[in-house]
Amino acid sequence: TDYRPGHVALVNAVFKTQSDSVFWDSFNDLNNRLFIKIDSTSTDAFKHFVSTCATSDSASLLIKTHRFFPDQFRTDSIPSFSKKDSVVKVNFKIKEIISPEDFEKLESDLRKEEQRRIMAFFQTDKALELAYDPAGFYWIERPEPASGNAIEIGDLITIAYEGTFLNGRFLEKSEGNFEFIFGTPDQLLKGLNYVIGKLKVNQTAKILLSSRLAFGDSGSSNGIVPPCTPLIYKIKIIDVKKIK
Repeated sequence: TDYRPGHVALVNAVFKTQSDSVFWDSFNDLNNRLFIKIDSTSTDAFKHFVSTCATSDSASLLIKTHRFFPDQFRTDSIPSFSKKDSVVKVNFKIKEIISPEDFEKLESDLRKEEQRRIMAFFQTDKALELAYDPAGFYWIERPEPASGNAIEIGDLITIAYEGTFLNGRFLEKSEGNFEFIFGTPDQLLKGLNYVIGKLKVNQTAKILLSSRLAFGDSGSSNGIVPPCTPLIYKIKIIDVKKIK
């Protein structure tokens, strides 16, 4: 039974292959911000075990590979480095159990830190002001002028994009050209939809998204993007088709 509803565990965790090769750790990959909501009823083996622990507890777990990657990274494919592993090794320690009230304050502090990081990226108030778009994102590289019609809701568009963290570390990249109907919910991050609506065919732009237009206060569901993390995306509009 869960006796700590609403509480959150701050966890240091290291994920290893069977041969003890580290492929993910919360310090380097998540800026020491692996927060796990206490839920002893979770079907995720790692999160379930964490929910039974107290501050300073540590453990080593062996989790079936075919179960681990869907649970932790929301993917059904097993990476090449772990295809021959029957289990994944998880070493972790509980740094702190945080009450709902303290976690709310922590989220507020993280949002303030995020704004400081965005300010540091642009360096001056003037540069920050000039980069800001009323839609809520920041222009790093504005598109060159182009002819053609603006993109509208319902258009079939083809794009290519790449996302990084502010320090340049790679996050994600579209596999080939990504095609979707503009305006379809949950196809892209909110901030990417906003900038696409301002572009035309063959235009390229580079933008900075605050977390509220990206993965928010909770970070990404697969644990790759920490809470309150601003991101940089470069995006190109390759084709736009009107659907009759």
